[in-house]
Amino acid sequence: MLGLPRFLIVLAVALFSFSQVAVSAEISNDTLLSKEQSKPWRGVGRVNVAGINRRGLCSGGLIEPDLVLTAAHCVVNARTGMPYPVSEIHFVAGWHKGTKTGHRRVTELAIHPGYLANKRKSLADLGTDIALIRLSAPMELVEAAPFDVSQPPLPGETLTLVNYRRDRPHALTYQKDCPYNTITGAVLTINCPVVQGASGSPVFLESGTSPNIVAVIVAKAAGGPARAFAVRADQAVPMLRGLLR
Repeated sequence: MLGLPRFLIVLAVALFSFSQVAVSAEISNDTLLSKEQSKPWRGVGRVNVAGINRRGLCSGGLIEPDLVLTAAHCVVNARTGMPYPVSEIHFVAGWHKGTKTGHRRVTELAIHPGYLANKRKSLADLGTDIALIRLSAPMELVEAAPFDVSQPPLPGETLTLVNYRRDRPHALTYQKDCPYNTITGAVLTINCPVVQGASGSPVFLESGTSPNIVAVIVAKAAGGPARAFAVRADQAVPMLRGLLR
């Protein structure tokens, strides 16, 4: 896929498919959330790309009422290397089995300047696979609340993934107790299984009264132990903000 080394598989956009509080402790390690359980996580939305003969699905995390953090390959055409037209990109919050709490079109993209869609991906290259989306209008709190961005904890701590997966596109999946052992440059290696469609998923540190975004899922390991690769959000967000008009 995309000419990657065997040990890496980029989680490409899944084509042809389609007041914050900590989540309660009864949610299991890998749970399809109910509509009620999803309420604290409405800031995690679907990043939909739709055009002629094209339909794609990724996830994204709201970090301001009008800014969404996601993976660069979710908004860049892998064949041409060019960003998709903003008119074809949509952010849908609170999507649950056909209903939603909010929907916005996209007006602007900020993509890491080092990202090259067709380049063979090393860990260093994966660190550029991140983008910021500006929405056409801010999300209201009743639609979706943004999350704060923070530094990752020390290696060995556990993290949480919340996303819309290709195999579960109509409700949020919650995965907790995902430990990570290493940070290589801007990339965290997380011991947690992920599937196609999970690209752009925010990685959370659940501490205190509200979860913080610490990274964005961009790839998974092929074969062997379940491993995911995520780009640090705290390093990327200030740079991406500076690219927006």
